[in-house]
Amino acid sequence: MRETLRGRQVVWYLLSKLCEVIGVVAVVDLGSNSFILLVQHEGETLLEEVYEVGLKSIGDEDEAFESASRVVSQIKAKVSDVPIHVFGTAIFREKPHLFERIVRKFGLKGEILSEEDEAYFTYMSVDPSFEKDITVFDLGGGSLEVVRKDWFMSLPLGTHVLNNLFDLSLPSIQQFEDALRHVEEMLPSFTNPVGIGGSFVAIASMRIGKWDLKAVEGLILTHHDVEAVIQQLRGNTFEQVRGWNIIPAGREKTIVAGCAVALAIAKRGSIKVSTKGFRHTLARMLEEGGIQRPWVRGR
Repeated sequence: MRETLRGRQVVWYLLSKLCEVIGVVAVVDLGSNSFILLVQHEGETLLEEVYEVGLKSIGDEDEAFESASRVVSQIKAKVSDVPIHVFGTAIFREKPHLFERIVRKFGLKGEILSEEDEAYFTYMSVDPSFEKDITVFDLGGGSLEVVRKDWFMSLPLGTHVLNNLFDLSLPSIQQFEDALRHVEEMLPSFTNPVGIGGSFVAIASMRIGKWDLKAVEGLILTHHDVEAVIQQLRGNTFEQVRGWNIIPAGREKTIVAGCAVALAIAKRGSIKVSTKGFRHTLARMLEEGGIQRPWVRGR
């Protein structure tokens, strides 16, 4: 075990030195459920890792700050020689002071994205030229962004929001049908759904039995697939699901809520899973010289 840890430390050290030499971009998506680190060079992903934090479920700001700081410390240690750009989403739109504390403590560059920015930067990760007839669903802890090339809406259907409204706790999942109806009533009309966000990736991972971003990229989720995952989860405790080692630790607390959203969508049309997100769009733009908002020019 000690040799394995030492080997990992050597790998991270060599990676950080390589990043320093060749020049890379590091972007962190600071979300309500998780923080996601993306290290990219010339459009190629060198490293992508998910850290579960669950800030939406932490009411006390000082406690949330400590939880966030622990994760950011881990991220900085892994890419110590790379400038890190951080971008806050729904939780930080609610608590901008928390974002400012994190940025100030660690000396980071970044900003809190507006709902519009988050929506369209996410959309551009799968359709950068705004040409496709798709509807992107980006599910986080605080909200569900629904985005097409010419409009978007933000719905209060994040996984932590649903967990607060309904009893979706394992093993019984008592109010799943109520949560499903709630989501169905709020969804707009749409075509060709694309699912982005940790919940869609987690559901797809449950279907294939492992956490493999390359394997689930482009995977099609039918309503039968989502229902199968719900049945797989039902009757098991959080600890048992975590023990399967399929999804990241902490994700077992939100996957049922994610299934409620995914099933509501999949009942109208099968979902194409994407492991991308606004971090990929912003990393590309930063490599190209700066952040642009092309949808603004079109008005």
